Amino acid sequence: MVIPADHVFADQRRWGGIPSIVNVVAGLPMLGVSAWGARALWRNKAWPATMRSPWLAFFVLSALMSITASIHHLDPSDSGYALVHAFAAGALLMLGLAFMTERVDALFGSVPSIIGGLAVAGCATLWWFAGQWASGHGDLRALLFFECLPLLLIPAGALSLDGRHTMASDWVVTLGLYLVARAAGLGDSVLYGATEGLSGHTLMHLLLAASAACLAYRASVASGSLSARPVAIGEPTQSMTSLNTSS
Repeated sequence: MVIPADHVFADQRRWGGIPSIVNVVAGLPMLGVSAWGARALWRNKAWPATMRSPWLAFFVLSALMSITASIHHLDPSDSGYALVHAFAAGALLMLGLAFMTERVDALFGSVPSIIGGLAVAGCATLWWFAGQWASGHGDLRALLFFECLPLLLIPAGALSLDGRHTMASDWVVTLGLYLVARAAGLGDSVLYGATEGLSGHTLMHLLLAASAACLAYRASVASGSLSARPVAIGEPTQSMTSLNTSS
């Protein structure tokens, strides 16, 4: 069987008959981090339900991405590759909704909003499968767009919109690690040759887990609203920036 170039990673080491063992194992920390985050949200009573919902959806989709990525390394396939991106796109969309829920309007964390976000990711996934069925070449661009979209929206507001339960630094560190992770993935072979053992793809998995761990940590130490602190004159607040102008 000829494996497509998209599925060939620099580290192909086997152990005990298991192919790409390092990448298989490297994908599992995200599963542990997602379980930590989900458990923290379950116990978190300081945040409103509308805020916890998109965060929980993010951790669930991140866990599914972790499992799918490890399975993909065991048995590379086009459909497995697309599903990894599908769960990643869904997770990033939920992260965007989580940010907007806290800093713009609680409606972004409502059930219809979450279902809508999941439906958008689902349609992008179906687009890939339709292209794969019709021509043998699925189009990943829609999924990649949704993976990148929250990265463009969140930094634009993280330092200016008032957060009630998270700090701007939470988002900056999380997204910074995510960007470094994706850059490491692009430099897979280069890093593997330079380090003689650690590939860029392996490092990407570990950095993605570290990125999600920042959010899991914030959820686990939540003790109340950060808005209890004094607001500086001229500092934007959620009510000032809300898209809900009915009031």
